[in-house]
Amino acid sequence: MAGRIDYEERQEYRKELYQERAEQAEQRSQSHYKRHNDLSNVIPMGQPILVGHHSEKRHRKHLERIDNEMRKSIQESEKADYYRNKLDNIDNNKVISSDDPKAIEKLQAKLKKLEEAKIEVKARPHEWYELPYLNADIKRTKDRIKEIQELEELQFEEITFTGGKAILNRDINRLQLLFDAIPDEETRTLLKGHGFKWSRYEQAWQRLYNKNGIYAVRYVVKLINERSEKNGNL
Repeated sequence: MAGRIDYEERQEYRKELYQERAEQAEQRSQSHYKRHNDLSNVIPMGQPILVGHHSEKRHRKHLERIDNEMRKSIQESEKADYYRNKLDNIDNNKVISSDDPKAIEKLQAKLKKLEEAKIEVKARPHEWYELPYLNADIKRTKDRIKEIQELEELQFEEITFTGGKAILNRDINRLQLLFDAIPDEETRTLLKGHGFKWSRYEQAWQRLYNKNGIYAVRYVVKLINERSEKNGNL
């Protein structure tokens, strides 16, 4: 089965994390706002700054603190909104991830709805663009189903290269490059340029398992071996 075995667990973890961060940011926002009000109440409403008076410096400093607390309150409120939006995106996201073990099932359900919509559109007067758009969506959905099905049947054999190996970690649906030692800057640049990202948790350079990823692995491995041979390391 394609996808990550921990997909649902990771989604739930992200939702809990974003919810917790939103609540914490909201609490900090309210705390700064309360502090702003407390500081504001110290100065009588409309009290002007007495320029030249010994209180001028203290008054200006106090007003600065009031402004800072309001600014921090607004920043934390915006941060809370940011995490709430990320939470909403998880709940409302209609994009079917290749990491989802139920991706094929969901894509097939999507395809069925698109084909039903196409029948409905053809049965009534419609705008010129409706059928072409539906046909394009249907084709994209069929292509994704085919791609994921092919990946389930595809076999990726471990590749050994100078200084490491390339493997398929099916549990997390990632192609990984594992190095015996920290790769040099040139190699890291090469990896980043071909879509690989360093995972501290996995201790590997990795990218999504798909045909492009397989091509990238083989190409990067080829360049690493060629450079090593050129440098006389083989």
